[in-house]
Amino acid sequence: MKETKALTWDETFPSLLLKGEGIAAFLHGQTTADIFAQKQLERIFLSCWLSTKGSVKALLEIRISNNMAEIIILGGDINSIIDGFEAVIFPADKVKLEVHEPIRRIQKINYYQSWKELTPIWISNSDLIKNEISDHTKASKEELEVWKIRQGIPGFYSEINGETNPYELGLGDIIKHDKGCYLGQEAIARFFRSKSLKYQLRYWEAFREAGNFSIGEKFVNTNQINEFKKNVGVITSSMRIKEDLHAGLALIKNNFIDKDICFSEKDEAINFKKPISFAVPF
Repeated sequence: MKETKALTWDETFPSLLLKGEGIAAFLHGQTTADIFAQKQLERIFLSCWLSTKGSVKALLEIRISNNMAEIIILGGDINSIIDGFEAVIFPADKVKLEVHEPIRRIQKINYYQSWKELTPIWISNSDLIKNEISDHTKASKEELEVWKIRQGIPGFYSEINGETNPYELGLGDIIKHDKGCYLGQEAIARFFRSKSLKYQLRYWEAFREAGNFSIGEKFVNTNQINEFKKNVGVITSSMRIKEDLHAGLALIKNNFIDKDICFSEKDEAINFKKPISFAVPF
């Protein structure tokens, strides 16, 4: 019997390069990571780049070595990041920004651990360390998409849409509250103090024989007494898993997240649950 190999997330992402002796201070003020605490050579760590109102503009991975920082854009628009960084880089910062070659990123995947707990490998296509992934095989596009939505990895233009904040997306575990001043800090502090959110990201599954579930389609809660339908949330990602089974991600209103079922606008039952990697806010 042929042994089934475990899967890897093997994807190439756009990247940026920061050079100069001021990179740590600059990134500390622009991202949600405590750069000085994370400043271990060659260590890869996650961070968010936020707007002033605290919404997620980009999901980043960062690696620092001496006076250089490599940045992978896991989710977000590289041109917006370039424009945003260049607008606040001054000569006194001692930082230079460059567009770097895309970086190939490989990570082992499973359905029982958060992707944030597993260490990725960054490589160039010419120096693949085969023994690191010899017992794994590259996930297909469909396998990877299923795994990402089950994990709750937010995508650009869908979940990272300029409106959602890190707590709504389950990224609160990569926000460092005691790091000092950074872009979006005041808004994040308000969210944290109020412990009040509009939405939380959820994984959903549903059956639909004809057609697909569309991005932007609403989920509802039906009051059986007066047949009043109340908006529960909205689909942000959707795919057909098999035959008539569909799955995806949705932003569910905070006062409905303790439920495990709602309905589509066509009265199909929608089952939803917390994504694997979702960090419970507060």
